[in-house]
Amino acid sequence: MEALTQCWFTRVHQPERKRHREADGSVSSLCRHCHRPITSWNRLNWFLAGGFNVTRLAESAARFITVLDREDDYIVARYPVAHLPDEAAVDAFKLQLREEHGMNEPGSSLVLVDSGRKKRGRKASPPADVSDAEPDSPQSA
Repeated sequence: MEALTQCWFTRVHQPERKRHREADGSVSSLCRHCHRPITSWNRLNWFLAGGFNVTRLAESAARFITVLDREDDYIVARYPVAHLPDEAAVDAFKLQLREEHGMNEPGSSLVLVDSGRKKRGRKASPPADVSDAEPDSPQSA
């Protein structure tokens, strides 16, 4: 009986030294643990090749603001923001959604998730009343 490989448990594939540049701009290799074909678009995150990659689809999809219930792990609503002209309009739309869904009320488990906001490398921090709430952080009323 064969032992399970490291990537089976961690879902993190690591490429072998030999890599190939593909026509679509991706890089392909074999996983050094499970020896299956893998592919990457940024050389940091590697995914199994040949199949539907949800992460890649999400990275290339349109921007949405999602209202998420953290307690029940449930998506309440998803709003596209492609029609908004700039970040100021997106921030105003977030304030409107927070008010419509009662997110500023004490005990609310709803939070906004912005698919376009990058966690790292932000140039300026958003205003306190517009920022995405963390699940365990106390919210000011």
